[in-house]
Amino acid sequence: MSLAGHRVKHEGTILILRKLPQMLLIGLLSSLAGTAFSAVITSTTSQAIHGIGASGGWWPNDLYLFPESSQEEIARLLFDSDTGLGLTDYRYNLGGGGVGVTTFARAPETPYVSDGVYNFSADPQGTYFLRAGAQYEVPIITLFVNSAPTTMTSNSQNCGGTLITDRIPAYAQYLTDVISYWYSQNITFSYVSVMNEPDDSFGSCSQEGMQVTPSQRAQVVNTVATALTNASLPTKVIADESSSVSNFAAAPSWLPDVKQGNIAGIAHHDYGFGTDSQLTSLGATARNLSGGVYSWFTEICCWVESDSSAASDPLATLTYGSSYDPTMVSALRMGNLIWQSLTQAEDAHWDFWTALSSEYGSCTPATNTSCAYERNYDGWDDGLIYYDPDYATNDNYNFTLSKRFPVLKHFTQAIPIGAVRVNVSSVETNWRVLAFNSPSTSQLFSVVAMNAQNITSTLTLSGSGLGAPSEAYMTDPSSDYTSVQLSVANGSLVIDAPALSIYTIFF
Repeated sequence: MSLAGHRVKHEGTILILRKLPQMLLIGLLSSLAGTAFSAVITSTTSQAIHGIGASGGWWPNDLYLFPESSQEEIARLLFDSDTGLGLTDYRYNLGGGGVGVTTFARAPETPYVSDGVYNFSADPQGTYFLRAGAQYEVPIITLFVNSAPTTMTSNSQNCGGTLITDRIPAYAQYLTDVISYWYSQNITFSYVSVMNEPDDSFGSCSQEGMQVTPSQRAQVVNTVATALTNASLPTKVIADESSSVSNFAAAPSWLPDVKQGNIAGIAHHDYGFGTDSQLTSLGATARNLSGGVYSWFTEICCWVESDSSAASDPLATLTYGSSYDPTMVSALRMGNLIWQSLTQAEDAHWDFWTALSSEYGSCTPATNTSCAYERNYDGWDDGLIYYDPDYATNDNYNFTLSKRFPVLKHFTQAIPIGAVRVNVSSVETNWRVLAFNSPSTSQLFSVVAMNAQNITSTLTLSGSGLGAPSEAYMTDPSSDYTSVQLSVANGSLVIDAPALSIYTIFF
């Protein structure tokens, strides 16, 4: 995989992130500039990482109405590891048909006609990007489901109901048949997520959703895993994608009943924005109940500081809420969530929610391009790339890239499939540092270091396996994954970091 840097640009289509205004207290902080800290890369290793990704949840319904050149550009931006983001996991949403769902973009078509009968020309919107991900050779493609077809839900809709227990075998066969079809088309789903936030039926019907009770969850996992095995498919099951740490509390009632080998990842979300100790407990519980299977972090978005006085702090305590923030503050908040997931829960996988969003809030990018780069509190931090929700009436097919886009690239490039996390000891609370060994050797492959401060700061790295960097890249408020020069002297590597910056260093 090439690690060459690329400042994302496409003439006439992509609006490049310029130097973004940050809500900084410059005068107050200027006297603190130049602080210096250290971190030590140890010889202790932890979990192997199996993908950094985002989903095709819903936006393909809109993007399918864009010019073909725009669709091709989005595929390049998401999947190309040289000139784009290089996702190592793409989550394809298998729709239930959208029956009862009130939001057009959140009602994906389904291939299901009746038991054993399918129309695989359905959902050309979603399958366009599924095929594109396969063509770009994305290492992991995951199929995830929000709702079963309506013949399998208690209210005959794709929202507001519960999976019918007697229909679990039919549901398992449906998933197996869909996966088998795509396997015959040379598209392999590495994993299938058989339920999504099953603690909620999504009764408001603004999206697809289906409750799966704790007493049903092990049966679903076991039945789907057996059906996949019987069909000689390589796809593995992950579950249950509980929405928060508090909802993961149901795990002891179902996870021990999953047969050994039937589950590959204990998937969870974190919309409650759990503390370090809560996530540590979640990861340990998942491993203990499953016989050593690691937890996976498979969805997050939509954060805002819980205290308005911390609006410019990347390390602020977060809560769920509206905020459109395309700046480095939100991007480093995402980076901190990744750090927390990998180091505290010891998750073996990490996914952002959805790759694209139209949730600009009060910003109207067709008439005011500058607002796309400014924070407001009525949009949502639920995308990496944004598009105009009014494209159908104003013909504005431009995209803007939030700073979360280049920051996530630091992780997709630093963590190839199977890379092993190396423990880092640090006394500095305002930096976040991660290190990874190569998946094929025990040699240090990369370090990701984030200066989550509104001031310049120096970090000195030392420790096991630290040699001369082969390449290094940096993103800050005015740069996107830009090549930088770093060197090692006397066994240490010194990073003189601008405010609000992230580095990925390769060895």
